[in-house]
Amino acid sequence: MSRHLTPDQAREQLATIQGRTLDTSRDRTVHAAATAVFGVASALYMAAQNILSDWVSHSLGTAVFAAAWLVTVWWIERVARTVPRRAKVWSRGGIVTSFVLTLTVVLPWLNFSAQTSPNTWPMVATGAALAAVPALVAAAVIRWGPK
Repeated sequence: MSRHLTPDQAREQLATIQGRTLDTSRDRTVHAAATAVFGVASALYMAAQNILSDWVSHSLGTAVFAAAWLVTVWWIERVARTVPRRAKVWSRGGIVTSFVLTLTVVLPWLNFSAQTSPNTWPMVATGAALAAVPALVAAAVIRWGPK
């Protein structure tokens, strides 16, 4: 008895395997949510550095930021079963773009405006919202983009 597949059996197995998908809506949602949390937390943290004046609030802000990142990493590792196609590229691209936007636009704007009057939380929130847009777009593409 031969252990080799016939061409028909091989085509049948290949069709069965190709019909399966590892990409689930749940995993797309998990990766999209993690990308959004990373982007928003990073943008808010960097923008808030202009308004936190004493070392206690700065240390507390840093601890909250680090906790948000670590909890998100722990959550995504426990919950996601797969990584949807192109999710890593979109996630990293969105987060890096948010980071660069923060460093090149938001922080210079906040630093410049702080020279005449102290920054306010609405200014920081506006800067963080602007900086978070690329990460949020990446999260939307991961969740609802092509599969």
